[in-house]
Amino acid sequence: MEDAEDDAVLTLRELSRGGFEVHHRCVHDADSLRAALAEEAWDLVISDYHLPGFSGEQALELVRASGRDIPFIIVSGAIDQESAVAMMRAGAHDYIMKDNLARLLPATERELREAAVRRAQRAAEADLRLAAKVFEGSIEGIVITDARAHILRVNQAFTAITGYRESEVIGRRMNMLQSGRHDEAFYRTLWQTLNERGAWQGEIWNRRKNGEVFPEWLTISAVSDAAGEVTHYIGGFTDLSQQKQAEEHIQHLMYYDALTDLPNRTLFGVRFRQCMQRTRAAGDHTAYVHLDLDRFIKINDTLGHSVGDQLLQQVARRLAANVRPLDIVARLGGDEFGLALPALISPQAAEPLLERIVGAFAKPFRIANRELFLVPSMGVSFYPDDADGFEEIARYAETALQHAKQQGATSRHYQCSMDHGADGSLDMENALRRALERDEFCLFYQPQVDVASGRVNGMEALLRWERGDDGMVMPGHFIPLLEDTGLIIPVGEWVLRRACADQQRWSARLGRSVPVAVNLSPRQFRNRELVQMIDGVLAETHMDPRHLELEITESSVMDDPEFAMQTLSACHERGIHIAIDDFGTGYSSLSYLKRFPLDVLKIDRSFVAEVPADGDDVAIIDTIIIMAHRLNLRVVAEGVETEEQLDFLHRQRCDSVQGFYLGRPMPLEKLFEWLQAPSHGTP
Repeated sequence: MEDAEDDAVLTLRELSRGGFEVHHRCVHDADSLRAALAEEAWDLVISDYHLPGFSGEQALELVRASGRDIPFIIVSGAIDQESAVAMMRAGAHDYIMKDNLARLLPATERELREAAVRRAQRAAEADLRLAAKVFEGSIEGIVITDARAHILRVNQAFTAITGYRESEVIGRRMNMLQSGRHDEAFYRTLWQTLNERGAWQGEIWNRRKNGEVFPEWLTISAVSDAAGEVTHYIGGFTDLSQQKQAEEHIQHLMYYDALTDLPNRTLFGVRFRQCMQRTRAAGDHTAYVHLDLDRFIKINDTLGHSVGDQLLQQVARRLAANVRPLDIVARLGGDEFGLALPALISPQAAEPLLERIVGAFAKPFRIANRELFLVPSMGVSFYPDDADGFEEIARYAETALQHAKQQGATSRHYQCSMDHGADGSLDMENALRRALERDEFCLFYQPQVDVASGRVNGMEALLRWERGDDGMVMPGHFIPLLEDTGLIIPVGEWVLRRACADQQRWSARLGRSVPVAVNLSPRQFRNRELVQMIDGVLAETHMDPRHLELEITESSVMDDPEFAMQTLSACHERGIHIAIDDFGTGYSSLSYLKRFPLDVLKIDRSFVAEVPADGDDVAIIDTIIIMAHRLNLRVVAEGVETEEQLDFLHRQRCDSVQGFYLGRPMPLEKLFEWLQAPSHGTP
């Protein structure tokens, strides 16, 4: 309530500065205040003391007459202390002088908080009355205590969950259920929150009568009397044991191979990175061994998949039995296995371990009265000798494996010369160095579609290379070489500049802004001048940062988390959206990734390919979407190629999709034609 417009503006500005989203109405007389109170449920009334023909006392009387518990704060430039005291006695909650508006924010926060506590207390009293009716029928365990946490009553669900009968717990304190898993600081924080807010909820571990420790979701509410003194506490809890078991099962499906029960490729990447961290601290070496089985495909095709599966299971057991306790064995897929051999004094120290692994295949494998012989081939790379990033170490081990198989050797260690051994690799490198100046690169765009509305809500930019007479070169053939040679830095800048310019063009033609997503390779992301380059491109193209999405891999973030946080935070502050690409093929820990300012999670196409037929992939996708949404991340599924996949993702509440079923990657002009086709609706 204010008759001076300038003062009203200053008051609203002060509230906005404190982070409040202010939905306000300025009134100046009794009628307008009475109408405002009747129309909406206001959180706060701020009133000048002197108004033309209307006073602060009258305003306070109208607010109190409304029957609502609305905090009332006087903000005045000329109220005397006696009048202020009279207003406080009449029910005003605070008074503030206009020349000291800095007090407005803490006063507002305090009064809103205390009003919320009062509402919670009233709700708790109502809940206590209602509890008498639903007490015994509830499937949730319920316990009522006095103000000192002595148990007064429990219901049947309490007995079913804990094993204690009511007669065994009446009069005892609630700490009789403590499991020992939480320290004193945990309970101190719990009681502090309960005393300050009147309620606490969270996950806690307690102990049943039989000694079994179990997880529960517990909610505690304080019940106060008319004087505001706590008289009772009501606790309601749900046994989370089955939910925890289901979560652990899903986690196992995500991180372990179903056939051999070895860690899968995803978990192997996590654990190898952990080995890298220990290696950095200890100053030693870790070997990455990529192993596959010669003749396995022939055995599998000749004797059948059942024999092949049993053979892989026996191989897994032998590998696990012939490594050190600190070594890691994983199944990467098919007949390929990965091994991490950490804590090596030198690369040469791996030789006895490799010989032991080879020796594990000396004896035949026995399956269905058959003796089957296998010979392994191994490629080996070393951290930090060969590279300082996991992706490079893994790729170098695979390169060494290919050389071992080509040369008929059991194992080969990675050498730099191996990268250039393939015919034409040097020619391709030279051609790539000239491609940018010859304008041979181009961008294709694949639409992203909102699942709920079917509306195009994004485009992913995809790099292509038109290599003279050789025609179109697909990215998988040249992007690794761009990365290895460092050419990815200037080419990546070209991609960003072209994508931003194209985004301006299609947005102008469509009459609305459709964002563009641009991939950043690990080497680009590690570039210390990345943010500066992005700023320059945005300024040059006049691109709104809010319409740019940068896609990065999990490995880019996890290789140097501290630097990644700085870079991502800088981009996020500019309004740029950040997406984690190919989720599930790298670190795959949402609990870790939530530390970073992310906006989008893209589910890798490998999980989408077999849904809804593959139950494991269904469970994984469902879990990813639920967890991502809880972290306020938008979910995009890649590789959607059938109507069944789209329907499944719609049921799972996936936000957006992309794939051949919706639209193939296409150049800009083809994209315009595609958008205007009637079958795609209004773009």
